[in-house]
Amino acid sequence: MKKTILAVILIIICSLQNNAVSQNPAVIQSIDSINAILKANPFHDGFNDISFYYSINITPDKELVVEMSFDGPFKWIYKAKISDLDLSQKKDACKDSPGSICWLCKETEPGKQNSCIQAEMILNDGGSEKENATNICVSFSGRNMICSDLNSRFQRLFSNFNSF
Repeated sequence: MKKTILAVILIIICSLQNNAVSQNPAVIQSIDSINAILKANPFHDGFNDISFYYSINITPDKELVVEMSFDGPFKWIYKAKISDLDLSQKKDACKDSPGSICWLCKETEPGKQNSCIQAEMILNDGGSEKENATNICVSFSGRNMICSDLNSRFQRLFSNFNSF
């Protein structure tokens, strides 16, 4: 009986501690600072003359949520467990694509990509379509040379979840 009570108490403490990380003031401040930069620097598709606004959040279940919206008939929401993403620092992460930062799903087997990301297109009329994806990206204006700053901010944010 004592072992059962102890196990239940231990499970409750662990679940409270896990949820507390995403509610940590440093995590909230980090998310807010990233979102402020993303809001001030939307990705602009010059061909279609559309600006896409990205924002991020971390759920209590330690999921990265990326929302991409624009003044159009739908928005995209991407979700992935942080533990399922390859968050290893990449040298020159902004060299090839100074207007986006992407993370891939961890490989399940060497050379075999996992589809760990749920992508949902939510239509303004209430409908939605879901699909799985192998990467999750945040895009922004490359004109202001903010990629390195954003990449550093994301690395600091994810360092709060490095206990996986």
